[in-house]
Amino acid sequence: MNTSILLALLLSVPATAPAATPAAPPDAAPELTLEAALRELDAQSLTLVQARSRAGEAGALVRQSAAALLPTLSAQGTYLKNSEGVTLALPGGPERVIQPDESLSVTATARVPLVVPTAWFDLAAARDAARSAELGAEATRRTLRTGFAQAAHGAASAEEVVAASERAVESAAELVRSAERRVAAGTAAPLDVLKSRTEQVKREGDLVAARANLERARLALGILLGRKEPVRVVVPDGAAAPAPELDVPAEALAGEALERRPEIAAQDAQVAAAEAGVRSAWARLVPQLSASGAAFAADTPYVTGEKDGWRVTLDLTWQLYDGGFRYGKRRQAEAQVTGARAGAEAQRLAVRQEVEDGRRDLRVARERLRLAQTQSQLAGETAASARRSFEAGIASSLDVIDANDRQYLAEIGLADARARLAQARLALGRALGRDL
Repeated sequence: MNTSILLALLLSVPATAPAATPAAPPDAAPELTLEAALRELDAQSLTLVQARSRAGEAGALVRQSAAALLPTLSAQGTYLKNSEGVTLALPGGPERVIQPDESLSVTATARVPLVVPTAWFDLAAARDAARSAELGAEATRRTLRTGFAQAAHGAASAEEVVAASERAVESAAELVRSAERRVAAGTAAPLDVLKSRTEQVKREGDLVAARANLERARLALGILLGRKEPVRVVVPDGAAAPAPELDVPAEALAGEALERRPEIAAQDAQVAAAEAGVRSAWARLVPQLSASGAAFAADTPYVTGEKDGWRVTLDLTWQLYDGGFRYGKRRQAEAQVTGARAGAEAQRLAVRQEVEDGRRDLRVARERLRLAQTQSQLAGETAASARRSFEAGIASSLDVIDANDRQYLAEIGLADARARLAQARLALGRALGRDL
């Protein structure tokens, strides 16, 4: 097929024949500021509800442990029916009921623990465990807020990618129109139109993918908020914000993190709880002292001749041998102390690593953003120059396609660099124990 026939076939196709139509943009989602979204996250996050419920369970154990140190009161009612009643007549005195034919009696008993060393330390361990659970819930809350804010910046980056894809589609469409004008004027080969339209279809495919990713990101934010529908979160532009943490010595930042991070305090509380468990195990060797009192009444007189009475007892309990249970509890508690101390030290080392990694990631993200801005600016100037050169007939359509492709990639890289910088700031703030 010679060139004239190919030109005739190309020109027979309507110039306005549309390429594949990109999918419609995502439906309008409810819009929230980041601050409002974080408040809603605190109130409705299912993950946070679970963490707080675990802290509530630990707090309930404190009340259970305290019960061993508080008085107890009980009441009992008894109906008694014997096969026969027995009375005893005392010389010179009234008859005494030895065994009533039937009787109804009521007894109220109060018991007051006086010296219960094991319960003291059990209560201390329960309080430390509850404090550790509360701090763990706070750590979960901060981690969740940081992750949500990072996801929100990721969604904002997806919006920028959609905008860049829309500009790329428009640039590709403009190249198609320019190629058609040049072919009509006889200054370009008909193949330029096919190349341009191929590039337009490719960019429309990128736009479809970008809109799908944006919709997926917004739905993920809605799910984190406990909603069923996607949401759009408006995030502040932190690209120009200073980063004073990069000028602070690493050891000073590590000290700030160790002081602020709730995970550190939670691990210390676990160590304290384990140490209280050891003291509780040793206290099992000590006697326990309690006092109890009872008041009773019946519809038939007792042997004393009275229908009511009371008694008070002082009880000393000293378990001399229990089959080795106490020694087993002590070894278990000592092993828990060793594990808790190792966990606390590991947590401190992990925090130091997070701080150092956060500083490094922030430094790299700032440099990447600077380079991405420069690259985007140069790519934009190159693409504009290529389009002008193509219109003037001194550049080919491939030059324009290549320049447009580089501009598109540069804009996507710039959006990604902005998001990564914001996410790096959030990660470092989380590593330092700062709340949003």
